[in-house]
Amino acid sequence: MTDLPELHLELGQIYANSAPWPKAQAEFRADTKLQPGKAEAAYRLGAALLQQGKASNALPELKRANQVKPEMPETLYSLGKAASLAGDSATAEKAWLKVVEFEKGTSLAAQAHFGLAGLYRKQGKAEQARREMEEFQKLQNTSGGP
Repeated sequence: MTDLPELHLELGQIYANSAPWPKAQAEFRADTKLQPGKAEAAYRLGAALLQQGKASNALPELKRANQVKPEMPETLYSLGKAASLAGDSATAEKAWLKVVEFEKGTSLAAQAHFGLAGLYRKQGKAEQARREMEEFQKLQNTSGGP
């Protein structure tokens, strides 16, 4: 099975959908070793690590996914979340601002606005935090919630 990278990705996704994250992580890691230049494998490994609360381990995988295939909104959102949790505010802000730019009016944009609001609040930027929270609430009201 180790010579069939797509199988690792699919099996990892099956595990991820049913929530045994360590098993999903192992399959995604196997796929990234077989296909180091594959953005989806790096993204899924980073997302699995993030789901397990391992933000600092997820961050390099998500950065790699973004380098291989730049500006994918889901990758950028997860990159922002991992960076924020790992204390890298600059990376989190940059990633979430890109999500907002690319995903105008979507639930992913709403989540990015929410993340930015929290980030700005922690930095003492009350006005920016308020504006981001307003954008989040506006998008929540138009989309009917999460």
